[in-house]
Amino acid sequence: MINKIPFIGWFFSAIGAVSLSIPFWFCWTNMGLGAKYFYFIPEVYKAIPFWHCVGLFIVLKILYGTLTPKVFSVSNNQSVDK
Repeated sequence: MINKIPFIGWFFSAIGAVSLSIPFWFCWTNMGLGAKYFYFIPEVYKAIPFWHCVGLFIVLKILYGTLTPKVFSVSNNQSVDK
């Protein structure tokens, strides 16, 4: 939701993507979880670069925001008669 505010929201969204990517990238690449538990995927995906991981988090957030349906809708219509 915050990434819909131009510039400020985009900055906070990028900070969030970087902060989520650090532990994911460390566990996936340096600790070898990608190679150990996902042995069936191609080698290129077992050790992804850090900035590619940040880009994946940004793309996932954009897709989540555009593809999820809105569950609730609120409208308030008032009329004043004199």
